[in-house]
Amino acid sequence: MFDMKICKENYVSQLRLHNGKALEFFIMEQGERMISIIRKHLFTLPHLQQECLLDTIRTIWNHIDSFHYKNEFDNWIGAVARYRCLEFLKIHQKEATIAWLIEKEIAEEKEVMVSCLNPREQELFYRFYVGEAFEAANQKGADVVYHDMYELLNRIDTDIFEYEKEQLTPEEKEALCRQLQSLLKEKKRRFSLKKYFNFCFQNTAFMNC
Repeated sequence: MFDMKICKENYVSQLRLHNGKALEFFIMEQGERMISIIRKHLFTLPHLQQECLLDTIRTIWNHIDSFHYKNEFDNWIGAVARYRCLEFLKIHQKEATIAWLIEKEIAEEKEVMVSCLNPREQELFYRFYVGEAFEAANQKGADVVYHDMYELLNRIDTDIFEYEKEQLTPEEKEALCRQLQSLLKEKKRRFSLKKYFNFCFQNTAFMNC
């Protein structure tokens, strides 16, 4: 099942099957954009940007079943990345050197994310956000069922291309591919997200987002 060639047309469906090759393709396809989003929102917590990136990828991998095919995958990725940034801001607020700026960022980001939702969905967003056990199916008059935040994020209208940095040159892209292939050959051919993104964050092509 996992011997098929991974491409733009099938990598999302293969991610849902937890195909490791699809994860590698996804990272090469969407990594730069996720880095751009995270750098933008965690500029006050630069030491946590890489951790947030790994957390975002892990979250997408673990919650891929929450993505609905009727929506744009790029849009869902952007919503997940922004939400994970929001969580990092909330959790690590005391670590920031400019605390008031993080408070402002949290407040503004929550408003941006819910701005496209109807009042019912906005209520769900805030209840999920504070960690309440809540299921729309149990609520009278609910028109949509959302079992977790990541299902609701399908409804967040966030344009991932808003954060897209200048595209890498073919030479830079080829260098990244070579680095990825060398990582795949190490230690039982296990793919190391941490090592790969250590490289990405040290590479000057990624530093000028």
